Parts: sequence; structure tokens; C-alpha cells
Amino acid sequence: MISRRISPMTDFAYLFDQMDRMAQDALGGATRARVATLPVDIFDRGDDLIVQAFVPGIHADSLEITIDDGVLTIAGSFPELYDAEEAGGWSWYTRELRSGTFQRSFNLPFKVEVESVTAKVEDGVLWLTMPKAAESKPRRIPVGSGATQVHEVEATTS
Repeated sequence: MISRRISPMTDFAYLFDQMDRMAQDALGGATRARVATLPVDIFDRGDDLIVQAFVPGIHADSLEITIDDGVLTIAGSFPELYDAEEAGGWSWYTRELRSGTFQRSFNLPFKVEVESVTAKVEDGVLWLTMPKAAESKPRRIPVGSGATQVHEVEATTS
């Protein structure tokens, strides 16, 4: 059995996005107050916390990634694909490609070595590799065998 722990906010963001799309379709895409969402996966790979996010069409220099007091924030903007004035006169049948800014924040499940975090964008996917801080890694505590002997030390004066 696979155990999955998914944030309730993920379902809420998906539902909000779907409602926004329905409203856009009903209004013929007339409104521009659309919220761009950023789907992510976050998982523990032993020594590292990995974050993957779909960022199609976004250049790496358009992303801002910060870690502050245990909170990871990914921000950026999807590019404008059409001139807004020209596109306003078109007959839209489906309009799902997003443009505009986005920002997502996540509480990190443990401390990471911020100075060693790496980020890359490859094939439209942002990869963040965050090494666990030493105090976040599991440690094995050796247990000695046998009883501990206490030795009394006699104080001497010279």
C-alpha cells in the first residue's frame, strides 16, 4: 500500500483553476483576471528534498526562488503569447494557456542547507535539489553492551 500525503491546498488550487476556466469559457474569455497556478511535486529522496514544478515557456531568469525562515517561495511569470488588443477581436473556442504572474509558497518539512540548494530548468520542469541540514538527517545512536561501571576517585592533597 502506498501512503500519499497531499496538501488540501492542492485540491483547492485545482478546483479554483477549473472554476476560473469555466467562467472564462462562459464569458468568451473576456476577462483578464486569471490566476496562473504552478503545479508541483515535493518529495524526500533520502539526503535531499526535491521540488519539481511545471514551468513551460518560462526562462530560468524569469524565476525567483527564495527560502526564508523555512518557507520556500517560487515566483515568476508566464509570457504573454498574444497582443492583448489584437487577441481581443479573435473568436476564441478554447483558451487555456496562461499568462501572468504566479507565486507559490511551501513550508519546508525540515531544515535544508540553503547555501547548497541547486536549481535548474530542463524541458519545462524546474528542479530544486535541497540537501538536508545535518540536524535534519537521521542519526544512529550506538548502544553499549553491559552495565556501566562507576569508579570513585579518591581526592588527595599534597
